[in-house]
Amino acid sequence: MPRFLYSVLFYCLLPAIVMRLLWRGLKAPSYFQRWAERFGFCQRFESSVPTIWLHAVSVGETLAAVPLVSALQDKYPDHRIFMTCMTPTGSDRVLSIFGDSVEYSYAPYDLPDAVARFLNRVKPKVLIIMETELWPNTIAACKRRGIPVIVANARLSEKSARGYQRISPIVAPMLNNLHTVAAQHTDDAQRFQSLGLPQSGIGASSPLLR
Repeated sequence: MPRFLYSVLFYCLLPAIVMRLLWRGLKAPSYFQRWAERFGFCQRFESSVPTIWLHAVSVGETLAAVPLVSALQDKYPDHRIFMTCMTPTGSDRVLSIFGDSVEYSYAPYDLPDAVARFLNRVKPKVLIIMETELWPNTIAACKRRGIPVIVANARLSEKSARGYQRISPIVAPMLNNLHTVAAQHTDDAQRFQSLGLPQSGIGASSPLLR
């Protein structure tokens, strides 16, 4: 029920979200572009090539992901790396760093239909989220489809933890659906656990890709 109410609220806020995109587009015209991707209308992939979905919200997370992407490309050369972000600057940085060695688009808004549309098109084998960009409907949809979700280089400040605590009916089930949280520090790991992440979700995990 809490996630259902969250989804209803998200749909109700869509006009405001669109207005915000328009407002930001007045200063940065790139915000006027590629809206369809934000609703899950990204390119469609053939399932014959397994896909690793890596989400880096903006520039900082994209830079932090560089060593990980290189390692994944070396270890899984037969896999496609599909990167998503939320901002035009993040998208530009993905293109400038990785070029055509990865596929990329904006991430879908955390709406059930947009997320389902995206997953149907991309068909990822695993989702890796850089740092802390957690969306309840996205994680729940991945769980239903058997797609493991890993949070890499995870961080959670005391202030953010207090904010999450206020919406614990949504946050606790979401964290319980994560496969692994690789935290930056012990304090970060403890904060995740205090919000509902099981002990088994901290640190090491079994191989996820074949």
